[in-house]
Amino acid sequence: MSPIDLSTKSKTVSTIAVSTALVVVLDSTPIIPGFYSGVWDSWLFLLSPLIGIVLGPVLGAVSVGFGGFLGHLIYFRDPYELVFMLGAPLGTLMAGLVYQERWKPVLTIYSLLLLGYSLSPVAWALPLWGIWDILLGYCFVILFTIITTSKINDHMSISKERKTLFALIFAIVIGLESDILLRVFIFVPCMTFSLFYGLTIEQLQLIWMGAGFITPLKVMLATIIGVTVGKALLKTKMFEQ
Repeated sequence: MSPIDLSTKSKTVSTIAVSTALVVVLDSTPIIPGFYSGVWDSWLFLLSPLIGIVLGPVLGAVSVGFGGFLGHLIYFRDPYELVFMLGAPLGTLMAGLVYQERWKPVLTIYSLLLLGYSLSPVAWALPLWGIWDILLGYCFVILFTIITTSKINDHMSISKERKTLFALIFAIVIGLESDILLRVFIFVPCMTFSLFYGLTIEQLQLIWMGAGFITPLKVMLATIIGVTVGKALLKTKMFEQ
């Protein structure tokens, strides 16, 4: 094995270790002290998509999944949250795939989860307002799948810097919306709103009205921070793929 190979592997291992440690810290830090459940009850959402962009979809998802599990043990919510935490590594995976322009698996995963939600009788009683950002994200997924697979982007005169900026934005947004979508899928079609928390359909409808405000704000905040940090990281040799 050459010194270059050793250096590359060492850099990868150290980057994964640092990312996982950061995930543990963010996931064990609550947004509101004493708030134990719900979408993004910790600060992990700020950087989870970026980890998928930097480490790649698979390594990023493993790092966020393992770090999130440790973070949940440190800041223990309840056993049910160990199920919903699966949204974070999926979001990381999707962000990494989007950044690498691998839109077909992104479209497949997003479509299956959204279809599962749409076919649930409970979802028919909920306003679309509660998932408007997920639906908008799906429109972007379809649009850029078409653009990428048809090679339309090869004929577009876009500077490398601007292309990187767009890639960061879309990867972060789709990653976060995928995170939300999996949690919604677990919450509604899997009936955990009733099985875990004993909520009625009427109570769920009230939650859905608020979700239309809260989740988009968090996506916006994470996108601003992710793009700012991401542009700086991706310029350094340390994070070259």
